[in-house]
Amino acid sequence: MKRYSMQREMILDALTHLDHPTAPEIYEKIRTTYPQISLGTVYRNLNMLTEAGEIVRLSFPSASDRFDCNTSDHTHVLCSQCGRVIDVSPELPRELLSELDAFVADSTGVTVNEREMVFYGICSDCKREMEMKESSRTADHSG
Repeated sequence: MKRYSMQREMILDALTHLDHPTAPEIYEKIRTTYPQISLGTVYRNLNMLTEAGEIVRLSFPSASDRFDCNTSDHTHVLCSQCGRVIDVSPELPRELLSELDAFVADSTGVTVNEREMVFYGICSDCKREMEMKESSRTADHSG
């Protein structure tokens, strides 16, 4: 990483206080204490931090890129309802991942060096909200 940067430190600090934020969410968090920061500065620094391996960029086809200060090999779940990103915890067992790597190698001839897995589903908050709406709709129609 290049020389010390106050903006970079603020971004890293924001990442530790936000859960898988987007660049605009990081920008809004920093702007409350450092109003002169620009969104462009946030994006530039996020790119530098990602290239340096200090943070991870999570790219999803159906959602904005998110950023994670946890650089360990771990799996995420993306709620297809609200867009929340959740760490799978505890992490998937190494034996299961090794079996998956072996399966991919056997079926394709490709040796897996790295993997990126994302599960998609509906988080517990969204599920609860959907159930509440459904029960109130049912109550409205029964009486």
